[in-house]
Amino acid sequence: MLVVLSALRSQLEDLLTERGQQILVVVPPAVEADRKARGVPYSMLTVAAWDDRRQLSALAGELAALPVESVVTTDEPCLRAAAFLRERLGLPGQSRECAIAGTDKHIQKDVLTAAGVPVARHVPLDSVADIESAAELLGWPVVVKPRRGFGAIGTLLVRDQAHLVRLRAEGAFGPQALPASLHASGIHHGLDHASGGLMAEEGIDVAAEYHCEILRHHGREVYAVPGRYPGPLLDTTLLGSVLLGPDDEHAREVVDLARAAADALQLVTGFAHAEILLARSGDLLVGEIGLRPGGAMLPHLLGLQHGIDPWALAADLAMGLTPQVDLRSAGPVVAWAAPIAPPGWIIDMDGVEALQKRPGVIDVHQIVHVGQQSPARVGTLTPAGHVFAAAATAAQAEARARQAAAAWRITTSDRPPHQASPVR
Repeated sequence: MLVVLSALRSQLEDLLTERGQQILVVVPPAVEADRKARGVPYSMLTVAAWDDRRQLSALAGELAALPVESVVTTDEPCLRAAAFLRERLGLPGQSRECAIAGTDKHIQKDVLTAAGVPVARHVPLDSVADIESAAELLGWPVVVKPRRGFGAIGTLLVRDQAHLVRLRAEGAFGPQALPASLHASGIHHGLDHASGGLMAEEGIDVAAEYHCEILRHHGREVYAVPGRYPGPLLDTTLLGSVLLGPDDEHAREVVDLARAAADALQLVTGFAHAEILLARSGDLLVGEIGLRPGGAMLPHLLGLQHGIDPWALAADLAMGLTPQVDLRSAGPVVAWAAPIAPPGWIIDMDGVEALQKRPGVIDVHQIVHVGQQSPARVGTLTPAGHVFAAAATAAQAEARARQAAAAWRITTSDRPPHQASPVR
């Protein structure tokens, strides 16, 4: 039996089920309710908080009576819990030390610094009251984030003391209105009561932000694919990426830094998603590295560009199979862009057909629909849809995807469709 810990996405357990594997899925209560409504074929157990040792110990006791062969996850909030259960059950896999370094951003940056991997200067915080003292040490601006955060949720760039006062007055450090499925991570409590504490780091003047997707199997690199975001994640309203070839001026350095970070975190088998910052000074440094596949539509982009299916490869690893990849390098470059819908009730929007007619567009995924209420942006988790475009070069593909995403007309109102006047 395979035990899957799942918080954000269900691709791994869906694939394992399709392959005829006997699985038991551990989810938060809100996720269990949603999946029961979907009629999933597998059994589930629930955990209300991924870092509650009492609940995890009780879960380990239940699992000890079952023929569990492995405990796996591809979701960052579950990495520590999965490692805890493996240790209790005497199962192989990612260690707790590795899982903690991969998810606690302050510990991670200490580990990277000790290994000679360049990162922003950083300090732990006991509370948001310590932000000013951190700024005295690091200088303004500072980036404040939950140490155990993910998806950029709760991450704030504080420009100066006046901005800090304004953020406090706006309640920016308080609880966040997040989906119930995320509550088991504790991220909804906000920076005022962040589970696992806070950290501050110097605010880097970022010219461009890159990422690198890595998979290793028993020390063998299966792939290391670099990409570039449309802009720095804390300074753009557009999500997306374009994957880079070896001819890009920073591709090799990005891959080398990502590999060094993965080495420092002792990644032997599994995925890594590294974010690399290019400062306006010309220096490259590691922003963060997560020990899981890239989020949002990065797996789909890898498939379109290189024929890589991270979810199938994750299922291979869970089943003890050797992951095999034949990187597809020929053909056009593919870029992805995901516009963020303005908050409010959606009263009108273009259909996917309009986007599919735009130059170079090869795939469109619509998430929001007329009649739905679009939330305010939550980190990197709330796009309106996804547009994929192809061209001969990375710059051309990125431009096509961004232009198509920008042209996606979405009209919202502060009232439901039958009584609405447009907001934009």
